[in-house]
Amino acid sequence: MGECVALLKLGVPFDVAFSMDPILRAAMLIADGQNQGGEFDWGAWGWRKREA
Repeated sequence: MGECVALLKLGVPFDVAFSMDPILRAAMLIADGQNQGGEFDWGAWGWRKREA
């Protein structure tokens, strides 16, 4: 559900966000996070912490 809410905040229509395949939802959120400067660790399947 949290992924769907995040997609709604990105402007994805409600019916699309909630009917999307979970892998596609994750892929869209990872792509958005990377566009915002995040670094996704594919081996650990999680976000790398930013060093201060």
